[in-house]
Amino acid sequence: MSLHRQVFFFGGFDPRSPRHYHRLYRAAVRERQPEASEQVKVGPRQEASAIRDEWDVHWQAPDGETRLTRYAVMRWDDIVLQHWPRHLRQALKDLYQLHVRAQLHGVLTRVRRHAPNMRQLAQMPLYVASGTAVGVALVMSLLSWLTPLPAWLAAVLGVAAWLPLWRTVEKRLDGEWLLRLYAFVNAFAEGRVPAMEARLDALADELVQQARQSRARELLVVGHSVGAIMAVSVLARAVQKAPELGAPGGPQIALLTLGHCTPLMVWQLPADKFREELVRLRAHAPLVWWDFTAPADWAAMAQIPPWMDGNGAAAQLEARSPRFHQQMSPEAYAQLRRDRHRLHMHYLHAPERAGGYDPVTLTAGPLTLADRQAALAKPRAS
Repeated sequence: MSLHRQVFFFGGFDPRSPRHYHRLYRAAVRERQPEASEQVKVGPRQEASAIRDEWDVHWQAPDGETRLTRYAVMRWDDIVLQHWPRHLRQALKDLYQLHVRAQLHGVLTRVRRHAPNMRQLAQMPLYVASGTAVGVALVMSLLSWLTPLPAWLAAVLGVAAWLPLWRTVEKRLDGEWLLRLYAFVNAFAEGRVPAMEARLDALADELVQQARQSRARELLVVGHSVGAIMAVSVLARAVQKAPELGAPGGPQIALLTLGHCTPLMVWQLPADKFREELVRLRAHAPLVWWDFTAPADWAAMAQIPPWMDGNGAAAQLEARSPRFHQQMSPEAYAQLRRDRHRLHMHYLHAPERAGGYDPVTLTAGPLTLADRQAALAKPRAS
């Protein structure tokens, strides 16, 4: 069976391994509503290299024709794990990077202007810290009134009570995941994550090697959340190493971003290299780039396309909403919106209703992104 598509998937700022994404993909296939009598089967996961795990997906159409997709997870989860600790020292460091270093770059001002909900979600840990501090201060004031205490002792007892309360409430709310994301992007932009630069180069080499050996019809790079930033960097470096990517006679080249937050990187003052990569990618004429980002997603930036500027040779750019609200009951959608983290991960889950956004159809179905783009360009019959 000939290879129809090769997928190169970049997960977000998530320390979980490719095993997790393999389970997610199998669940999406199992839970989705198939069109007609199509069948989709997901093979076992295997380690293809030290930085790439992959599995096969067989899509059988109603006419019996089967298309094979090789789905690869491009690994950087080990680097995420190094920046994932939830202890007090790391939380204070992340708060400093967000509210001091990122503020110096003007990032938060722009986020407030273009995605105010995203800024509020990132500041939740500060709200929790401040709220618990005020609560403890009120209690200590009452105790001091009932039982006079030296000021220094009241302060010591107050801090001793506040710290564990703050960390307990924070861990229960799990509000620091976006804070860690902000802090990592800031550190990466400032060149303080040297392992990431080396990994991006290695992943670009891996992609180029696979592309040059491939006889697939489509090479599809997929990036979710911060993984969209990584996908842009890796694909831009791959295009620089292999300008022939997407040329006639070879596989089509496409990029699919989901729940993107690329402006967080673009707006960092030291991120000149990433901005150059974004320009290079927009200038690559064969590229088809589609983005699905939900306006209701507080951890993404639907108000701005991931390519930032429409200028460039790659005019095949399409920004869409996945319209999650149309794919489920009002009750299920209301429940989804109450869980912000679950909503941000919903791009990788199966829809309840067929006919709309579907990650399995986009990555394993018969139509390439170029096919879909061409269909959009056709004039409608009057």
